[in-house]
Amino acid sequence: MSSEPVKSYLLGTLEENLASSIEERYFTDRAFFLFVQAVETALIEDYLAGRLAPSTRSRFEQRYLTVPDLRRRLEEVRGRQALPTAPEGSGWNIRILLTAAMLLVCFGGAALWVYHDRMRFPALPRSTFVRPVLATISLSPGVVKGEATGMALIRATSEKGDVRLVLELPAQSSPIFCSAQLSVALSDGTWKRVWSTPQPVWSTTFRAGQQLSLNLDSSLLDRGDYQVEVTGADKLIQEAYFFRVSSM
Repeated sequence: MSSEPVKSYLLGTLEENLASSIEERYFTDRAFFLFVQAVETALIEDYLAGRLAPSTRSRFEQRYLTVPDLRRRLEEVRGRQALPTAPEGSGWNIRILLTAAMLLVCFGGAALWVYHDRMRFPALPRSTFVRPVLATISLSPGVVKGEATGMALIRATSEKGDVRLVLELPAQSSPIFCSAQLSVALSDGTWKRVWSTPQPVWSTTFRAGQQLSLNLDSSLLDRGDYQVEVTGADKLIQEAYFFRVSSM
């Protein structure tokens, strides 16, 4: 299969029927799953190297700089590129250095074994940045829009971070591969999609059933009523959830 339809799918510009075909194959064909992963890596590398056309770069940034999961994928590839690589023809020198390092480890380990009661090493601080989770909301299916007393409620915030949605899947007894879509209610009673999982994800075991944990950028959640739909590999809706975002 050509990589172009996959790139369009990753950028969110592929027609819905073709996107559905790619997602269905993504669920069932491991070789195709790995192919999609490779195309995504190449797309991110082209972005980091400045090789994308202006229109493609703009579309890429709209998705990969705003969707938390995609932003983490971008940083993952960026981090791998930052790792140092050995110059060509340095294999012999590397072997010598590895041998010397192994000898040092052996002697150092023996010394530590003898003097371990006298030596104490303070833990080094961790420098990995993790986006803060500003709020966690657990949702159960079955509460419909309009049941104000039953709808879960969170408050809008101007802080930068994530809101974690924990969705119960009581009808599922084993892990499922699924997608989720978030929509906001409009004044005319219709729903407008504002976010969806960039790639299908696995549910996890929770009590007697399953649950799905999603991290959303808090900037996506303005005041209003929201609906989350979870769909399986067959594109059928498994569960629907509702919650309300109130004023700060």
